[in-house]
Amino acid sequence: MASETRPIHEQLIRLCQEELEAGRWQPGQQFPSERDLAARHGVSRATANKVLSKLASEGWLEMRKGIGCFVAERPTLFTSLRRIESFTVFASEQGYRPSTRLVELEARQTASDHVSAALGLPAGGRVISMKRLRLIDNDPVILEERWLPAALYPRLGRRELEGSFYQLCRERYGLIVQREEAEVRAAIAPAWPGVAWTAPALRLEGVGFDSKGQPLWYQVLHYRGDRFTLSNVVESAAAVPRLALNLNSNC
Repeated sequence: MASETRPIHEQLIRLCQEELEAGRWQPGQQFPSERDLAARHGVSRATANKVLSKLASEGWLEMRKGIGCFVAERPTLFTSLRRIESFTVFASEQGYRPSTRLVELEARQTASDHVSAALGLPAGGRVISMKRLRLIDNDPVILEERWLPAALYPRLGRRELEGSFYQLCRERYGLIVQREEAEVRAAIAPAWPGVAWTAPALRLEGVGFDSKGQPLWYQVLHYRGDRFTLSNVVESAAAVPRLALNLNSNC
């Protein structure tokens, strides 16, 4: 980790996330303690504590007072709307066959004032806009619209957008989303050519940021209402609510 330019705690957070995604620790299993994490990676206990706190706040871990940290259950598309997870990875892990259809890809000289402001673009700043249809077992479940600062995504082509966008950002452009600010509300999905979708939708709209607060994209997602439900979990009066989008497998 020493050769990286990101802060040590951010590198360690990402490493732990990758190990959790790979199944090194199973849901319900105890996670290494602050002392163990510090010794294993050669960092201070203060750094290890920061890592554990971040993983817990994003829904990866559950803190049990006097006992330790345990791996959280992950049966939903998003354990929390504050933690971003790849649709492609999620669907595959749940035994589904995910696929993506690129509907539109366009480089523009300008975007709307709202999108430009959200992306922090100067006047005349170029953007890339795209529309993608996300499917599970050939069944359309998500309509995705996304606007990107063109300077961050040079030579972006159609073929690259047929898989995981998060993986593309990370592996090709070195862009890692660390935070997402989004709002969710009920909506009627827009009409897209060739998409027979009559169900109401859950509309998620917001911005993704890297560790330095730089906007990486602005997105509007419509989740099909008969395939997804929104749930709220509050473990105590002082706890932060955990919102989750659940995929209904019986539809």
